[in-house]
Formats: sequence, structure tokens, C-alpha cells
Amino acid sequence: MMSGALIETSARRLKNEAENETKKRTALRMIKMGKLTIEEIAECSELSVAEVEQLAGLQTV
Repeated sequence: MMSGALIETSARRLKNEAENETKKRTALRMIKMGKLTIEEIAECSELSVAEVEQLAGLQTV
């Protein structure tokens, strides 16, 4: 029973990582287009403004 829970947790983690990577690739395409603000890209990609700024190279941290 415990291994089933671990498999489900691992599957959920992998799914979340894949979704986050897709969001980042989408945001990068929008950044390259140069037609939207950082805030608009964050809203459309469901990433935080800080994440989009980091992808755009605008954040120094």
C-alpha cells in the first residue's frame, strides 16, 4: 500500500514538472515575440511575474 502512494506521488511530481516546463516554454515564446508585457505573459502562461522576469533575464537573483 505504501508503494502505491509513492508511485502516485512520483507521478504527480513528474506531471507537475512537465506542466511547469510547458508553461516556461510558452512564456519564452511570448517573450521572444516581444508583443506582451511581463505581467500579460505571466497571466497567460500561469507563471508568476518573478518567474517570467527570470526567463526574460530581467531579474538578477
